[in-house]
Amino acid sequence: MAKLDAGEQNVVDTVSRVGWMVLKVGPTAEDSDPRWFAYTIGLPVTFGWPEFICFGLAPNVVAEVLNNAVAELKARATSPVAGLQLSEVLERSPVRLEAFAPALYREHLGWAMWFAAHSGLSPHQFGCLQLVWPDKRGRFPAESDCDDAVRQLQKPIIAVN
Repeated sequence: MAKLDAGEQNVVDTVSRVGWMVLKVGPTAEDSDPRWFAYTIGLPVTFGWPEFICFGLAPNVVAEVLNNAVAELKARATSPVAGLQLSEVLERSPVRLEAFAPALYREHLGWAMWFAAHSGLSPHQFGCLQLVWPDKRGRFPAESDCDDAVRQLQKPIIAVN
């Protein structure tokens, strides 16, 4: 096996120690989109769960939100599935897990895909759910009457029903 570089070794060590990690991704100078997003790395290996991804929250909040989702699922001894609502992730509102399109994996989940492959998982053992949050009226992005600004912050994934 090839020697791991520093970034790869950090992912392996962190997931080995904690069970997963959260990677925050910010815009680059070339990006026209200024939004941050974050995703987990290691959930399929550690728990047999899909990874989680979240868009549109501040970089100092998003990692805590994803970690809270993992903690709530562990405490409830529940496996994550699309449509599952979680109540202990944000202080004032629930969040929901939604399907994340496999066509977007390569663009958004590079390190998570690398870690899964490095750990011996096959592509069919890898998945991802998007953690979405509601607008001030409690409407989630997939709902037609959700505030459009909230929906736009959580793109590119959500399709309006």
